[in-house]
Amino acid sequence: MSKDKSQLNIKIDPELLLKLKSKAIKSGKTLTAFVTELLEQGSTKVTDDFDILEKRLLKLEERLNLTDNFSFDKEKEVDQCNSIFSDSGAKTYGEVARELFELHRKEKKLSMKDALGELSICLKNYDSYPELVFQILSGHHELTGLEMTNAYRNGSCGMRSALSEWTNSSLEPLNEAFLNAVDAKKLV
Repeated sequence: MSKDKSQLNIKIDPELLLKLKSKAIKSGKTLTAFVTELLEQGSTKVTDDFDILEKRLLKLEERLNLTDNFSFDKEKEVDQCNSIFSDSGAKTYGEVARELFELHRKEKKLSMKDALGELSICLKNYDSYPELVFQILSGHHELTGLEMTNAYRNGSCGMRSALSEWTNSSLEPLNEAFLNAVDAKKLV
């Protein structure tokens, strides 16, 4: 097959585009590379392997083969251009997580210390970086796109999973914020 590239512009159902973007993220590819691979395989049918967003997000973590190597060492961080999440999207994701944490903390009538203590038990079930999670949830840190990317590629961002377990809820607003944090320009 020729290595020359051509551009193809098509109109596509927005829901299908979202599924394609999600699948591309899960496979660690750009949207262009993912769609090209599908076309080369002769299959343009995108199936939804998971019934709910929660399961799809957990599958993303599995496919990225997350370990507990999260590091703040700036020399080891990926360049900002490799971030798959936008800074504004990551900031919103962190804010939504903090709001949901606060809502459930108040419903449980827990102090901040007690709520973080309970959450830390849940965080132990996931490869996570509790100090970063606590800083985000207490409002002392704004999550960046690069931190979010690094957490999902090189370490583990167990915040969403631990919050879901702690609240016994799927936390759909947080799942939506996660998907909205994806920098679509980096997928094309």
